[in-house]
Amino acid sequence: MKYKIKYILLVLLVSIGLGSLKAQKSVKTDSIKAKTQEKVNVLYGSQKYDRFVGNMNVVTGEKLKNYPALMINEALAGQLPGVFLRQNSGKPGDDNFSLNIRGTVGESNIILVDGVERELSPYDLDQIEDIKVLKDPISKALYGGRKSNGIIVVTTKRGKNVKSEFHINVQKGIKMPTVLPSYLNSYDFANAYNQAYKNDKGVDNPDLLVPNSKFSNAAMGAYLADSARLQYPNVDYYGQFLNKSMDITRVSAEYYGGNQITKYYVHGGFQKEGGLEAYAPKTRQNQSFNLQGNLETKFSEDIKLFANFTGYMANKEYPTSFNFSTLSNRYPNEYPIIVSGDSAGGTSTYKDNPYAALKQGGYTRENHIRMQSDLGFEFKLGKILKGLTLKPELSFDIYHKQNLSKNNTVGIYSIASYDLAGNPFGFNQIQAPVIAIGQSLGDNDYGQRWGATTTLAYERVFGKHAINVDVVYFLSKNIYAGDLQDYKRQNLGLRTNYTYAGKYTLEGVLNYTGSTSYEPNKRFKYFPAVGAGWLISNENFLKDVSAVNFLKLNASWGVMGNGDIAINQWRGAWGGGAGYLFSGTTYTGTTLVNSVYSSVLDWPQQTEIDINLEAKVFNGLSFKVSYFDYLEEGYLAKGTSVIPLIIGSQNYMPQINYGKTGMTGFEAEARYTGKVGNFKFDVGGHITSSKSKKVKIDEIIDPNYSTTGTPWDAIWGYQSVGKYTPDEISQLKSEIDAISAGTRTERTTLPLVSYMDPKALLAGNLKYADVNSDGVIDKYDTKIIGNNAPRMMYGGDVNLSYKGFNLYAMVLGYGKYNNLFNSSYYQVYSTRKYSTVVRDGLPNGNAYPMTTLTSGTNDFQTSDYWIADQSYLKLQNVAFSYTLPTKWVKSIKLSEVKLTLYGTDVMTFSKIKKSDPESLNAGVNDYPLFTTYAAGISISL
Repeated sequence: MKYKIKYILLVLLVSIGLGSLKAQKSVKTDSIKAKTQEKVNVLYGSQKYDRFVGNMNVVTGEKLKNYPALMINEALAGQLPGVFLRQNSGKPGDDNFSLNIRGTVGESNIILVDGVERELSPYDLDQIEDIKVLKDPISKALYGGRKSNGIIVVTTKRGKNVKSEFHINVQKGIKMPTVLPSYLNSYDFANAYNQAYKNDKGVDNPDLLVPNSKFSNAAMGAYLADSARLQYPNVDYYGQFLNKSMDITRVSAEYYGGNQITKYYVHGGFQKEGGLEAYAPKTRQNQSFNLQGNLETKFSEDIKLFANFTGYMANKEYPTSFNFSTLSNRYPNEYPIIVSGDSAGGTSTYKDNPYAALKQGGYTRENHIRMQSDLGFEFKLGKILKGLTLKPELSFDIYHKQNLSKNNTVGIYSIASYDLAGNPFGFNQIQAPVIAIGQSLGDNDYGQRWGATTTLAYERVFGKHAINVDVVYFLSKNIYAGDLQDYKRQNLGLRTNYTYAGKYTLEGVLNYTGSTSYEPNKRFKYFPAVGAGWLISNENFLKDVSAVNFLKLNASWGVMGNGDIAINQWRGAWGGGAGYLFSGTTYTGTTLVNSVYSSVLDWPQQTEIDINLEAKVFNGLSFKVSYFDYLEEGYLAKGTSVIPLIIGSQNYMPQINYGKTGMTGFEAEARYTGKVGNFKFDVGGHITSSKSKKVKIDEIIDPNYSTTGTPWDAIWGYQSVGKYTPDEISQLKSEIDAISAGTRTERTTLPLVSYMDPKALLAGNLKYADVNSDGVIDKYDTKIIGNNAPRMMYGGDVNLSYKGFNLYAMVLGYGKYNNLFNSSYYQVYSTRKYSTVVRDGLPNGNAYPMTTLTSGTNDFQTSDYWIADQSYLKLQNVAFSYTLPTKWVKSIKLSEVKLTLYGTDVMTFSKIKKSDPESLNAGVNDYPLFTTYAAGISISL
């Protein structure tokens, strides 16, 4: 922390030093000065940027439109410093992203769309005006009772005081998997399987989890010759059941305009993607329609109305019986896909033939409907008090999902026997086909949310004194299907911003907030925040220095409470227990305590500090550096590891505020814009780095083992030190036998393992270090070997334009990411499918351990042998466009025509080659991630 503060102060002193040089005196660029005077939207209001004392970043909707994404989250990745956003799978229609701001502690984040908590999925990119992220305590403070590391504020488009304009945007493209997992073919698999059988010593090993058999020479010959495919199948599941690409389509149109009295905006959009599966008459498809309209009108100079409505309808359709994980689970020689004609193969254990599932298994349709509405007024009360404004708003959202399925039972057959040539001789029916006579109703979901906000704002300037005061009252209620209790929030906040002489700003927020998650006498709490800003560039010693256009230092401190815990955690509750035998065989249910009433359960709190220095110099270069510190206290636990179990079951322990964690980090960003003749350029980059710390956690008090003081994302494991030799195994077993027989008392030369019978170790198994030299390999020998989340995010973009041509490119990377490769793709044992990792080795350069048909207890312990650097850098987005000359366009009665070629997730630089490092399980348990290539045309009237 000390060196980061010193770094910030050093930058400040250097900047002041530059100013003291008194370089050529001239007036600062008007455009930069005007920009800092512009008002920016903050929670429940707006402020001039030079009076803003917080920390925010903004990306415009125009910039996001360079990304041909069907979901806003996809286009948002890498655009905002500190927003760690990674996609988990590319399943069409699923908004499956991991999002956290600045790091892994307090991972909760809040998304506000037009001031209301809403999902991003119903919105189209063309609807977005801009997206901000508020990261400091003073900026977040008014959204009381919701602890978060940041608030993402989305503002949709509104009407403008311009002549009516109409825009249409059409995009068409394809999506191709970035990486698909690769598995051994039948011959290589059988070889590896036979080697594993040999490693396990075949029938001599009682721990085998699969039948004690291996593939015959005849089978090996057939696999090698690729003959008798029905008797000796060789199925490439990914190649056979997935297409090379799938289609995407985006169409949107908007119409807006207005005058000084009334402004209007209308948007309509259609999106469609899907079709990765082969064969299926009903491939997974997702299509959606959205519609937005808003109106702003003045009844008089003092009364304004604004209304907004958004509608969204999506239809997802997919084959009911098809499971993507089947592709990664079935051996290539498990069964022939087709045994005869159109009859699907299978076994009594595996009836999940993908061909049958895709062609015959039926389909599921999901219909999603969302409607969101906002209505508000603005009353200028200058006749009562100059600068006073009242703004009441009401929002109401509903959501409904309906699921209908036609669930056919597919026919599955096996071949009874084969002739000498490997041709089938008779068939067995394992499962009879049954065609459903109607649709069945599946999961239904329903949600309703309403909120009311009233803001009383006062804004005045008295000479050198400028003051803003906002009083905000907020009330909301969420109703979800299946919840036993509605979730309600209430908040009363006061924000005061005071600036003296255009240079020194103080801001304070006091929030009185309530949540139904706590018992009645603890439902309301006060949470404060304070911030200060120093506009250094307005000081006399810098005011006339043209080299320094803008220089500002902000600092804020605040406390946020978490009113978002699960409801009824404080209540005592009883539930059904085990049956009690009174007589004969008649059981009567007993009643047991499920949870104990907790009178001490209170709001968890997060105390935050944010310091940032921002500068714009030389009329084109801007930068900002930030330091942040979070301390979360009182998060919920039962203390089961620190409270003696003599009091009884965990059910008898109440929830308490016990844990404490911290996180610190820094951000830095820079951008340079310029122009040389008709050539314009804009280049920028940013980096965020953070590290968490467990300050106090619920763990057993052990002087020899504790994770307190270590990072939250730390991975603990053994240190591998080679492999056991035959001599070492022989010596180990003989010493164990001697000790058991009583002919020897000293411990073995090699340490014993605690997690399995040491006599089951084999020559070639991994060997681990006995760190504390106590003769036993156990948890006391583990150490931090990696971290399961990236601690650094960085990115950069470049925007070049020359006359009508424009090139945009953006890169995104994650670093400080040494992760454990423990998925079924990288760790193959027992009945898991053999990936090419078994042959080619691990991403860290380690050879694959000895294959086994057992549970692999020793080699698959968590150890540094399985740790690899998962850091990566992606060319995330490229867009090349050409805007037709105006004289050409006007000749056909249009105002603008723009042609664009797009690419997303184009290249990846990483040590990981067999998986997409963004999501190791993508393509294994679920759909892969995709590279997109698209072309588009935008037309303006």
